[in-house]
Amino acid sequence: MSQTPPQPTGKSRPGSVSFAVWIQILLALFLAAQAVVGYLYGADAQAAAEAELEAQGYTLSDLPDGFTFEGGGVNAIAMIGFAVVLIVLALLNGAGNRVGRILTWIVQPLVLICGGFLAFGLFAGAASLDAGLEASGTEGLDAQALIDAAYGAYPSWTAVVDYGVIALGVLGSLLVIVLLALPASNAYFRKEEPEKFIPGAPAV
Repeated sequence: MSQTPPQPTGKSRPGSVSFAVWIQILLALFLAAQAVVGYLYGADAQAAAEAELEAQGYTLSDLPDGFTFEGGGVNAIAMIGFAVVLIVLALLNGAGNRVGRILTWIVQPLVLICGGFLAFGLFAGAASLDAGLEASGTEGLDAQALIDAAYGAYPSWTAVVDYGVIALGVLGSLLVIVLLALPASNAYFRKEEPEKFIPGAPAV
């Protein structure tokens, strides 16, 4: 009677990996939403900012070099790119791919840093602009009114998208890094050695 080699059994995905995967997917969706919002309303925000500048007796040339309220263009492309990368990493992590986990540990800290910069811009935008204006020698411009005018061009629900990107980008990235390092995750990503089969040997 011939014997057949034992068939490998699939590993069940632990909750820690599933949670990390869903965080990455949600972050990708929020980044894509932010890119779309910036593309659709960025020009309106820039126009509103320029109108506020004119009302205060200033022009765009009075702002620090490179300062803009446009949300499309390169910014939108970068966000879509990050979203695609996160989706790919989420699929690799969900499948237990070790390369995917290593790449996640490289990419996710970068996302965390970008989320920190975004949070700084959202919570301290006026103070940062004031500092830039002072350094460039422009005085008297109401930075908070300028920022309020620009953000007023966006839909009210845009704040949900912005805060979602910050929360998932900062706290979510930290969680993903930790979750993929837990013992259960290590076991899931560990490469299984194929069992040696010796014809005629008694089954274990």
